[in-house]
Amino acid sequence: MYIIIVGCGRMGSNLAYELSDHGHDVCIIDRSMERLKILGSGFNGKIMNGIEFDSDNLKCVGIEQADVLLAVTSDDNINITVSMVANRIYHVPQVIARVNDPKRKQLYDKLGIHTINPVQLGANLIIDKLDSENCTVVAELDNNYQLLEIEVNHGISQVNVENLQQKYSCNISYIKNKNKCFIPDKDTKLEDGDIIICTVHKKDKEKLLKIFHKEVLVWMPLL
Repeated sequence: MYIIIVGCGRMGSNLAYELSDHGHDVCIIDRSMERLKILGSGFNGKIMNGIEFDSDNLKCVGIEQADVLLAVTSDDNINITVSMVANRIYHVPQVIARVNDPKRKQLYDKLGIHTINPVQLGANLIIDKLDSENCTVVAELDNNYQLLEIEVNHGISQVNVENLQQKYSCNISYIKNKNKCFIPDKDTKLEDGDIIICTVHKKDKEKLLKIFHKEVLVWMPLL
């Protein structure tokens, strides 16, 4: 994919390197040459020094051919302006904007622009770590569902996957352990040390995680 990154701060520069290393064609634009210099000679993509929302600059970096535009500056006004130009004028297939002020998220939503809020994401990760030391939030699927990675402890080993899914309204899509990785079926039983990948509604998450807490020693099967 051809990806344009707007803003060469910490987030933008890290994205540029990561996406380039994953084989994508990357161009990053920033009005500050000093920030662009941070990338160094190891960066394989293209750079553009100029005003981020200037139409001529965007055309120069090939916005008409872009598959994705990521607006990740520290200035919400720049992010929303560039995102609107990319979305409404050049019809870039996927536009994602960083929103630093959570109150502005509603505005982005009304404009049909996908957003990320690094502060909120970080806070959520910390809260999730406090809630359960053997659970990691892999992804926020939408406002209601999360994708979780959970380590199975001896308290619920030998539990049937189907029973667990029915009782806690979750979907276990993948299991990995020291021997193999596989997609479970309804007869699969969890083993001590398994790592499960599951989708769960946020309202059911706390109830689900309680059974994976290290102090839980007894499993009560469905009747």
